[in-house]
Amino acid sequence: MIKKKTIIISIIIVAVLAVMFVGFKLLVKVGSPKYFYNYLHDTAGSLPVESFSSNAKGADDGRAKPTENTDPEKRGVVQKIEVDGKIVDSYERENRISFTDELLSSISDIPGMVTFRGNYSRSKSSAGTPGVTKEKFAESKWTYNTGKILKSNGVDYWSGNGWTGQPLVARWSNSTKAVMNLNENAKSKEGLVEVIYPGMDGNVHFLDIETGEETRPDIHVGMTFKGTASLYPDGKTPLLFCGSGDAQTGPFGENVSQRFYIYSLIDGSLLYEGGFNDDFAPRIWHAYDSSPVIDPVTDTLIYPGENGVIYTMKLNTEYNESTGSLKVAPSDTVKFTFDIDGKYSEGGTLWGSESSACVWNGYLFLGDNGGSIYCLDLNTMKMVWINDVAEDINSSPVFETDGGNHYLYVATTLKYGYNSHNMGEAAVYKMNAMTGEIIWKKPYEVHTVKGYAGGILSTGVPGTGLVSDYIFYSISKTPDLEGGYLVALDKHTGEEIWKKKLDMYSWSSTIFFTSEQGKNYLIQGCQNGDLLLMDAKTGDTLDKLNFGSGIEATPALYGNRLVLATRSEKIIGVKLE
Repeated sequence: MIKKKTIIISIIIVAVLAVMFVGFKLLVKVGSPKYFYNYLHDTAGSLPVESFSSNAKGADDGRAKPTENTDPEKRGVVQKIEVDGKIVDSYERENRISFTDELLSSISDIPGMVTFRGNYSRSKSSAGTPGVTKEKFAESKWTYNTGKILKSNGVDYWSGNGWTGQPLVARWSNSTKAVMNLNENAKSKEGLVEVIYPGMDGNVHFLDIETGEETRPDIHVGMTFKGTASLYPDGKTPLLFCGSGDAQTGPFGENVSQRFYIYSLIDGSLLYEGGFNDDFAPRIWHAYDSSPVIDPVTDTLIYPGENGVIYTMKLNTEYNESTGSLKVAPSDTVKFTFDIDGKYSEGGTLWGSESSACVWNGYLFLGDNGGSIYCLDLNTMKMVWINDVAEDINSSPVFETDGGNHYLYVATTLKYGYNSHNMGEAAVYKMNAMTGEIIWKKPYEVHTVKGYAGGILSTGVPGTGLVSDYIFYSISKTPDLEGGYLVALDKHTGEEIWKKKLDMYSWSSTIFFTSEQGKNYLIQGCQNGDLLLMDAKTGDTLDKLNFGSGIEATPALYGNRLVLATRSEKIIGVKLE
């Protein structure tokens, strides 16, 4: 009898321990007891397209102008401009900025990846034309270990590489290599392709894309980099622009504000730092996840901040390739910000942009944390039009000219605190770039939990060739809490051409490329460590690798060489076969 009671008690204890273990795993998985509802309940996932085709009127105009619905004044926008430290009522740029189609094409054609998504339309996700015969990833790969850095909260760490975190890729001329601080192997290597990778460990890493070997010493900054840097877009001037994504605690306990940096890639020296402790900014959070824009014709830097300010400045760049002398002397600093009565003023945390701007002619197009997407005239620093898409815009807008018409593709994430269960709508939008009107909206119902947004954090990529009517997006935390889709949308209608259910969601932006054989492919990194090679036409998975840790950062593809990074402090080189 005693033995029987002992067995029963043992079974009860095991059962209780099992329930406690499962409960603990659920708690870890969802982060808080309040998310059990999300864990147990799926969203509706894909929702019907909403179409407003008449709003395409005027997309063929070469001049942006508002409609009654997108007029900044009618929407209560109050704009503010500062020029060289003084508030002004109006501004006119002396050397006019114009990102013509020819200039944008020349920047996109620079070998490598000079900015987030490779160009200032944010539409180039790969460089070169890889030969693909086996349709698989090679078994051999290289790995480079990075590190981590303490967050500003003094408790947690930023580790490895995160969102958006795309590496830059450059192929320098022999004459530029000769004056750089490259090591001898890198300097003498014919056709060296260099990976330039600011990381969340506070360092800028420099690697050979073929071998993963260091090409030169790291630049130690000591501030974390979450976003994507930019190179000077003329294919020859070795300047690096990057911005820190979190503040740091100094040696005496002081707060060291985020800022943006300009570094010489001749010797790794710091040439300029700015955008910190700015009284002009409406928000104290001075992070710079946005990948900056540089106009090489007027030598102007354009840098959006999460503090709610867009900075522009003339760089006055002086570069002598024969001697390796490289200097900048920024001047003519112009700052822009805006407020919307009843929207931004009340909360105070909605200002600023984490997404990267796209540009065309004299216009800049940008989304912000408050759900505003707007067009700014860079030559007057006045807002032309603005529209409200309700939710946070982390995905960078993509600019496209199609048949003489100018469009934007914009996507949103669901803010935490949307409702009691944090289940709601995020969407992809096609917009008239000249008026700001919405042409179609493709919504998804998603989950959001504190610190991990659902919806669209990836930036879309338009297809070419046989899939020229497609635009690809990854949608996170739908229909289940850890799930996601990769979708191909019809650019004309917003309808899904195909939808791929991912084993785990993705914040990493999709890579699109066309092989030498003329076939269209996608590469997708996921938060469970999956790296997928897919047929762009059908969405079929052709090959898969798993790296055991989240691929949150966007990879870069140059020819057959793919560079990706994980949150587990590794940069990895993979070859396509």
